[in-house]
Amino acid sequence: MSDFLSRTLSRVPAGFDLPEPLRLLFEWVGRQGFVVTGRDGDLYGSISRDAWVGTRVELRGFTADQTASYVASWFGTTTGDPGARLWPFAQTGGEGSMAALWRDDDGRTRIVHLGSGSGSMMTCVLADNGLDFLRLLAIGYRAICWNAEFGAPPQPAGEDHEIVNAPYRDWLRRTFGEQVTIPETALEVVPEPAEMGDPGTRDPFCRWVDTVLDTE
Repeated sequence: MSDFLSRTLSRVPAGFDLPEPLRLLFEWVGRQGFVVTGRDGDLYGSISRDAWVGTRVELRGFTADQTASYVASWFGTTTGDPGARLWPFAQTGGEGSMAALWRDDDGRTRIVHLGSGSGSMMTCVLADNGLDFLRLLAIGYRAICWNAEFGAPPQPAGEDHEIVNAPYRDWLRRTFGEQVTIPETALEVVPEPAEMGDPGTRDPFCRWVDTVLDTE
């Protein structure tokens, strides 16, 4: 087991089920050497050695203290404890948007997006399961935090940006079978990319966030 995977597993909070596809992703990232040590001494993973190939995402499972600090900053003061139902594990955008595991009202673990508020406002369920999250990463958007782009196939950010991350796609198909499809657009995985405060949304995570924020 790589140091990256073992450190990640040690941080999964009690009561959370780490989806097997996410465990395999962290294992593959560590095995490929797509991990760097930050100035803070923590380990950060990506799905490519080249930041201009495919989707840019920064993988790092939060410690309990990091989760508490992040939740306090994102939600502000609340009467409940939203951090007990969230575990951030990936930064989805350079402006600070995050993906996290979320335990819904039925105890089911889903993958959700928390926009930074200063850039992305998307606050919704990103995937109902780990494999769909991996399929979302395979599409090739430069970042998966911009819901305005989800209705169309990804476009290159510049001449040096390769949309298709072939090594990652090959690993995805080898690991989960050739029947795994790569969606044309993100809407195939995220049918309702709601934004925080979105009135009338049916997205369960956005509705939960609104309820939590209403208790301030």
